[in-house]
This record gives sequence, structure tokens and C-alpha cells, in this order.
Amino acid sequence: MGLRSIPTSCLTGSLLILAACTGAPIDFERMSVADLMTYNRSAGFWDQVYCADEVRSGSHIRRRHCDTLVDIRDGNANSAAAINVIGSSRIF
Repeated sequence: MGLRSIPTSCLTGSLLILAACTGAPIDFERMSVADLMTYNRSAGFWDQVYCADEVRSGSHIRRRHCDTLVDIRDGNANSAAAINVIGSSRIF
């Protein structure tokens, strides 16, 4: 092993470790209630996850849907903005 291969192998190892830390997103729908409670204890206020069993439009199947509090807030704000646009348009 030469002196050039040591820095290259360190760089390669560092990149592999970094790639492992940026894994797939967490699938909250498959977590148990106890796992969600544990996650929420360690998460910040806006990153806490809330789940509900509901029927979404276009389906008759009740499914569990989970979102972070910030996603719920942003979704509500977008819905309110859409309603304001509809309510303020004039129909002739």
C-alpha cells in the first residue's frame, strides 16, 4: 500500500459511512403506537408524528395516514388559501 492509497481508502470509507446515514425515510405508517411514542419523545415539537385511520378521497378503504405536525400545518394553510381563492373569485 502506498501513501496515495491510504487517503483514498479513508475518503471511500467516509463516503460509505455518510451514505449509510442518509438512508430511506422512516415509514411511520408501519410503526406501532409504542414506537411512535418513543419517536415523538425524541423529536422536536414540529417533527412529532400524528397518525389517523381515515378514508381519503377516491377510495373506500380505511388506511392509516401519518404526518408530522409541520406537514399537517402546511396542508391546512394550503387548504385555507385555496378556499380563500375560491371564495374571492367572481362568477358572472
